[in-house]
Amino acid sequence: MRRVIPVFLALLALAGCVAKKDTKADQARVEARLQQYSALLLKMDASALASMYAADGELVNPSQPAVKGRAAIEKFIGSFSDFKVLENSDMATSTLIDGDTAEQVGTYHQKVLSPQGHHFEVSGRLEIGWVRDPSGEWYIEQLATFPGK
Repeated sequence: MRRVIPVFLALLALAGCVAKKDTKADQARVEARLQQYSALLLKMDASALASMYAADGELVNPSQPAVKGRAAIEKFIGSFSDFKVLENSDMATSTLIDGDTAEQVGTYHQKVLSPQGHHFEVSGRLEIGWVRDPSGEWYIEQLATFPGK
């Protein structure tokens, strides 16, 4: 029994020496991914936008059913290809990292030109769940928008 205690204490001490992930660097990576998403949205690049989602990722808006999976997300975004996004801003007000997941809360604002030539603006709250894959890249697990009134 006396040998077990020193071994246990040694293992406990080693566990404390394990390198912790750099959450500041992870926050910066996730925030950079959000800005990448924002830039792609400005271009309305449906394929590239869909590739930013996890394979089983989803796009959620309270006024419609969730769009799940990369192919469905690409098709959904592609259905707006006749719209021209004139301005787009996605701003995170909070980015929390927890291991291989991240949660972002923020706002979005867009100025858009419709195919009929009408200008309109949309804005609201944004909530994004991110997941890090084994390669270290961050992908959107769920992106939810809540339009303002």
